[in-house]
Amino acid sequence: MLKTKYIKELLDKVDVQDSKPYATPCLPYHKLLKDDGKPYSHPAQYRSIVGALQYLIFTRPDIAFLVNQACQFMHNPMESHVMAVKRILRFLKGTIDFGIHFQPGLLNMQTYSDAN
Repeated sequence: MLKTKYIKELLDKVDVQDSKPYATPCLPYHKLLKDDGKPYSHPAQYRSIVGALQYLIFTRPDIAFLVNQACQFMHNPMESHVMAVKRILRFLKGTIDFGIHFQPGLLNMQTYSDAN
C-alpha cells in the first residue's frame, strides 16, 4: 500500500526503522511545553518530519492531536519535542497497517451515536 510505503520511508529518513515500536503514541498526561529543555540543533529537519506527519493524519486520525501539538513548536523546536515526534514514529512502526483505507467506488458510511 502507498501509505505503508510512505511510513517506511519516513522511518528510514529519521533512522528509527530498527527501533522498538511503541504501543502508544505518547506517554499518559504528557504535555509539550514551549521552553522544555535544549533547542534542537536541526530545526529544518524537525519541520520536514512534522510536515510529513501532517500528511499522514488524513488516514491516521489517531495521531492527529499529537501531530498538531508538535506543529505548535515548528518555529523553535526543543529536543523534548523531537523525542515526542520520534515516539509517534515508533508508534506508527508498530501499527503500520492501521488506519483508514480509501478505495475507489461507492462509499457506504454508517454512523452511530449515544443520545443520552
